[in-house]
Amino acid sequence: MGHAFDRFCTPVQLERRKAATGRFARLALDLSFGRLVGIAGGPDDGPPVLLVHGWNSQAEFFQPMLSACARQGLRVYAFDMPAHAQTREANPSKPTSTLPEWVETLIDAARALKVAEWQCIIAHSFGGLAASFALGRRPWATQPPARARSLALLAGAAGMPTVIDSYARSTGVPPEDVADIRAGVSAACDVPLSDITIAAVASSLPGRLLVMHDPADDIARLADLRAVLATRPPGEEVLKPGAGHDGILFQLDVFRTVAKFAAG
Repeated sequence: MGHAFDRFCTPVQLERRKAATGRFARLALDLSFGRLVGIAGGPDDGPPVLLVHGWNSQAEFFQPMLSACARQGLRVYAFDMPAHAQTREANPSKPTSTLPEWVETLIDAARALKVAEWQCIIAHSFGGLAASFALGRRPWATQPPARARSLALLAGAAGMPTVIDSYARSTGVPPEDVADIRAGVSAACDVPLSDITIAAVASSLPGRLLVMHDPADDIARLADLRAVLATRPPGEEVLKPGAGHDGILFQLDVFRTVAKFAAG
């Protein structure tokens, strides 16, 4: 593929990045792609919960959510995903990543932590797409998927077609670059682009499913997420007007509601 696909797969190293916290335990897992760095909190013997950040984000943004879940007696893990934040620093020759790499990293992390089943996976934006595919059958791999009793999608991305469309809108890349990105994503996932949506794994999602979304979010559109979940509608849908795509992570009532959902 060309330079456009490479740029698409390279996260922005944000100026607004939060410094590593000392409030939670730090941990690192050596996985197939390299070293995965993260934080953990809550009682060691609590039901395990996984927090998955979005593209151009980091685990530290989940600090309020991690604290809220820990207060529910849950053992909570949040990692900087490949090519992001502390994990990016631990793997200096690895500046890019893809959806398949994120998905397999989530599955490998569960095995490394000896988590047979997550009490809940809480995922934001692109992380929601990756988490959904980690729970289902993937065209690019044959190893068993991860398991979870519940899933919370916060401003969840519906699929790679809409992720690419959002990227094109925000960057103004020319049509030939969009075509290169579409071809690259399809090749990386080993299926047509139209098949890389949550609809492909909807039947594998947990029985308990929460969708929380700002209905005016123009980065990950609620209508797109509803469309791919048509055959597997969420048991709970909570609308947060005015929250914003990223701001939804920092509202007190959001992380309290999600933490109670995660605790079951």
